[in-house]
Amino acid sequence: MSYYEEILEEIEEKIRQKKYEEALAAVNHELGMPYVPSDFEKSLRKYKKDLAFLMSEKEKPRELSADQLLGLLESDKPEAQLAAVSGLAKRDLREFVPEIQKWLEDKPYPEAAAYLVDAIAVQRIGDDFTWNKNGVEYDFFGDGLTPVAESGGVRKAVHLLQTWLENDYPDLYEMTKMVLSHEAYMFLPLSYDEEEGEALALEVVKQVSDMMDAGEVYQKVLKETGHSDPSVHLS
Repeated sequence: MSYYEEILEEIEEKIRQKKYEEALAAVNHELGMPYVPSDFEKSLRKYKKDLAFLMSEKEKPRELSADQLLGLLESDKPEAQLAAVSGLAKRDLREFVPEIQKWLEDKPYPEAAAYLVDAIAVQRIGDDFTWNKNGVEYDFFGDGLTPVAESGGVRKAVHLLQTWLENDYPDLYEMTKMVLSHEAYMFLPLSYDEEEGEALALEVVKQVSDMMDAGEVYQKVLKETGHSDPSVHLS
């Protein structure tokens, strides 16, 4: 067996053992040598391509089972609840209605609950739910809610923020979109009507301008829109 055949066999063995980093290091070492025979180089480059794929697959997060997601949902850690909601929202939530009903009644982490309630609205689930949100109980049917992405008020607010800020204040514009999204989710199970969109956008500009010490931008927007102050105050 030649030197080059031995090297390829060693690389193959490392791949079989799933020692991808070691295999890639060996491939790169050989490719960096002053002389690399063409057939040998061709094999090395194929291994390099295959290893890139194998390593990317290895790094993909493992998909949790339904039982694992429901277990995370019951955790008292906000990050665990958020992770559970992220996984459950990709599934048919009709399979977990009793568990979700119980969780929403038990003072869940507000952000996690908001995202799950939005997923319930998106999937048009017709069951009734009670959400204990900051000590206030909201009763609703899932198919009677408006998803955040379909809210007339949110859509109008997004359009106005783009008109007011995108060209002259791009950083501020990106921040307002994030704040608007958070406010819209946290307003659930209620939603903003289209006629509330302008006041909603103004309030978001005010919040972000205050945070970024850019009050002159807020005053400029107020002047351009002919308002003295927004009529909607977000909670």
